[in-house]
Amino acid sequence: MTRPSDRVLRRSTPPHTPHTVGRPRRHGSEFAFGVPATWGQPDVAIDADTRLYGPAIVRAWNRLHPRLTHRTAWTTHVGPLPILEGTVVRLQVDRLPSGAIPKPVWLWHSRVDLDIGAVDLLWQAFLRRFDIEHTFRLFKQTLGWTRPKLRTPEQADRWGWLVLAAYTQLGSAQASVDS
Repeated sequence: MTRPSDRVLRRSTPPHTPHTVGRPRRHGSEFAFGVPATWGQPDVAIDADTRLYGPAIVRAWNRLHPRLTHRTAWTTHVGPLPILEGTVVRLQVDRLPSGAIPKPVWLWHSRVDLDIGAVDLLWQAFLRRFDIEHTFRLFKQTLGWTRPKLRTPEQADRWGWLVLAAYTQLGSAQASVDS
């Protein structure tokens, strides 16, 4: 399995100069995730402070693309493979709410030429999505939302309210016993 530090993207092709021999290049220089010397200056840089994660350092590089091959999803593609440019964002936070050691997160956006406002929205949306996914994980694993075999959305809605009401009652009962 490829770790993010092993991944490599390519920059846009430099302009073809006339009077050169050979076909024009399709890919520019490498952008290796695990080698900061290949990154160059980011197109967007944001330093922000967050309530849950502490200081956040956000860097974005524009017009990077993977070098596609005729393997996996592109085996049946006829002709030259497309160049799929996008924006890569690196998010580094100071701490995690769980106390674990934070690692940098690399995000990919399929749009290019993102301004500072779009990059700011992108990394904040990722953090919010992360929180929401863990909330649903709690609902499914702890609250047992996947156990009953419900057939209609109304039944699922009633089940959710029933489970939440039961947990609220248990929490209230525990608080009264402890005091």
